[in-house]
Amino acid sequence: MTFISHGYEYRKDDFGIHQINPQPFTYDACYCSTYDTDSYKKGSDTLQALRLGFVVGSHGLVPKSIADIGYGNGAFLMRCKGFIPKLYGKDISGVTLHFVETVWHYPQCDVVTFWDCIEHIEDWSFLHDIPCDTICISLPYCHFISIEWFDKWKHRKPNEHVHHFDNITLPAMMARYGWLPVAISNHEDLVRTGEDTLPNILSMAFKRK
Repeated sequence: MTFISHGYEYRKDDFGIHQINPQPFTYDACYCSTYDTDSYKKGSDTLQALRLGFVVGSHGLVPKSIADIGYGNGAFLMRCKGFIPKLYGKDISGVTLHFVETVWHYPQCDVVTFWDCIEHIEDWSFLHDIPCDTICISLPYCHFISIEWFDKWKHRKPNEHVHHFDNITLPAMMARYGWLPVAISNHEDLVRTGEDTLPNILSMAFKRK
């Protein structure tokens, strides 16, 4: 089905909700700096520790290498420093981190993470060939109770968030590219609270079929 929300067109199918013809969105140093505000810093240490624990549990052991895609201000990679030997980072903002090997490709590594990132990427075909053993993802949990609910949802961010998922549609989407779920959690809700009693952030991990 297709529908309109605040003037933007969306398609809802078995693989999630997708904005139709999204316009380019600017990700730069100014965008990344929003994660340096007091409101984002509050609880950040706990959040990054939760994410790292999810990585280790999902991968099955402490990875020797990790690539964080869309690393923003680098808070997660800073938490990994001294614990995971090899750190890679990929971010279109151009912001660099002195303790990370910045890459523009997807390097061979144990784990690739997409924290609040993959819902921004329109074309996921790169997942077919991404050279890692485990992928970890966190993103807004879209319950889509109704179009009216979606209209008011705080994570509905046209042109920025171009895909929306729940615990059924995200694994369906990942399966299209050869990945099966191995873990699911809402642990980020300990820090990132929603506006109602429904889970706010969905975290899932995947391994190749």
